[in-house]
Amino acid sequence: MEDNSSMRELEQMREQMQMLRNKLDRQEIINDKLVRRAVESGMSWIKRFVYLEFCMLPLLALVWLGIKSFFGLSWPNYVFMVVMTVADAVWDYRINVASLRIERMEDANLMDTLHSLARMKRMRARSFCIMMPFLVVWIVWTGMEMWMNPACRGGGEDLVGSVACGGFWGFFLSIPLALFAAIHIYRKMQRTNDELIRQISELSDDK
Repeated sequence: MEDNSSMRELEQMREQMQMLRNKLDRQEIINDKLVRRAVESGMSWIKRFVYLEFCMLPLLALVWLGIKSFFGLSWPNYVFMVVMTVADAVWDYRINVASLRIERMEDANLMDTLHSLARMKRMRARSFCIMMPFLVVWIVWTGMEMWMNPACRGGGEDLVGSVACGGFWGFFLSIPLALFAAIHIYRKMQRTNDELIRQISELSDDK
């Protein structure tokens, strides 16, 4: 009788342990789905921005070709601008899209995703710090070449000179706005990662 009772208790313990394991497995699946959904939602605007960058590259190259012709800018300056913008777009894609594909997260756990998001932040910060000096060099270079245009230095005595002077000062007045926009977008991207990291950390603590 005692042996039968012990066997029943042991069997009940096994059933309870199995039920607990099943519950934990289901909870882990739910957490993983929540993580994938949160990451996909949080990164969606960043992906759209990166794809917009690629769509704008041909238009930017064409518009700046016209500006180059009007101001007599050098081909090295034009090529530098095109290479810089293409490199920035490609690097943005590698950091913000390719480094954290949702389909790769199917086999990733919470900690792997957490590390990937943190690594993305570091790569983005490094990219920003590298690209800003190149941007400053190009701005100064372009400004000097614009100012060398005789029409621009003529003080706007005719229509061409007026347009040249207006374009020159418009270029430099737009620089603070462009820099502000770049910094704002960069900080918003970093905040998106911070929020996702916070959500995943909370899920990890609940497990």
